[in-house]
Amino acid sequence: MLKKRTIIYVGPFLFPNGGAAARRILGISKTLQALDYNIMIGTGQCEIDAPLSNEYEGIEVYSLNERVAENYPGLLKYLRYLFIGKKTISWLNSLNEKPYAIILYSGYSPYFLRLLPWCKRNNIPLVFDAVEWYDPPNLIKGMLNPYYWNIELAMRFLSAKSKNIITISKYLQHFYQNKGCQTTRIPPTLDMATVSARLDANKSSVITLGYTGSPGHKDLLNNVLSALLDIDEDGLKFILNIAGITKGQLLDYPALKSKNIKVLPACIECYGVVSHSKALEIIRNADFSVLLRPNKRYAKAGFPTKFVESLAVGTPIIANYTSDLADYLIDSKTGIVCKSEHKESLKSSLERIEYLSHSQLQSMRIEARTMAETYFDINSNKDELERFFLSLK
Repeated sequence: MLKKRTIIYVGPFLFPNGGAAARRILGISKTLQALDYNIMIGTGQCEIDAPLSNEYEGIEVYSLNERVAENYPGLLKYLRYLFIGKKTISWLNSLNEKPYAIILYSGYSPYFLRLLPWCKRNNIPLVFDAVEWYDPPNLIKGMLNPYYWNIELAMRFLSAKSKNIITISKYLQHFYQNKGCQTTRIPPTLDMATVSARLDANKSSVITLGYTGSPGHKDLLNNVLSALLDIDEDGLKFILNIAGITKGQLLDYPALKSKNIKVLPACIECYGVVSHSKALEIIRNADFSVLLRPNKRYAKAGFPTKFVESLAVGTPIIANYTSDLADYLIDSKTGIVCKSEHKESLKSSLERIEYLSHSQLQSMRIEARTMAETYFDINSNKDELERFFLSLK
């Protein structure tokens, strides 16, 4: 039986083991729980051997198995996804009581085309959680790829019809405000009480850097590798600890291939694909995490979860300004600012770090954690989120 103030999250994501998407959804769900809402999640993906319904941290989770075409050939996959969202609608229809509101995560047009009329018929507000806006690899590929047409249709037209938007960045908030939507901006959030930080700085003369995650086309890991190889291939000053990709994938990066490197040099340690808890441990044990992204739409629209997690474990960040990072990355306090995403800028930042004292490193760790507790805890935006949900259109 549903409670009166039940909010349901739906979308083509995996939960709770769905990477940054799952952690985004968990963060907002925990805030809503603190506001006395009951939370249900209808995940579009189904984990192998996972039950169709489960509970995670007081959240009811239903695996709706919408994404059944992941391994289909290209065109067949796109055709199959024209029908995505049908199982979600069937599940919503099966509920004995309808929810207070529905939140859609991820901009899939087929979901909108089904949820918008369903919510209108049932007089239920639809909220869109806007967290990204991908760029096509290039204009020609974008014009020819149905996936990007799907995203553009959802972002430019369908999503605004919900009239209620949670955004992860100022870029997206301004976009939807200009379309007349009610908005609230909520960055990635964590339950800081469950995340331990290391506030004591390392005393080693070698500076440890950390990078975790799957870079894809988002993070400029090659620029990081190239800068490090230029200044300290032997690892006498810096060690870069990497998790999220294999050694083979790492050796295939241009920075290493151009130098004909067949075995990882002393300045790089690769942990392969690891659990989320292990990734956090790697960042916690580092002196700095590193994140470079280009000044493109996807970087402006999104907000890197790994940035928040690094601050949460007390590790300052070396990064260039994208998204809203300038509000939280304070040079020489919560991290080191790179003037650009290019390797020469990172090299300058690394040279600055060599001259930091132990007390400065320790002060930065404390500042990093304080910033996380102030702005990225699940309770940091509770009042704003309550106002938003009490005034849904």
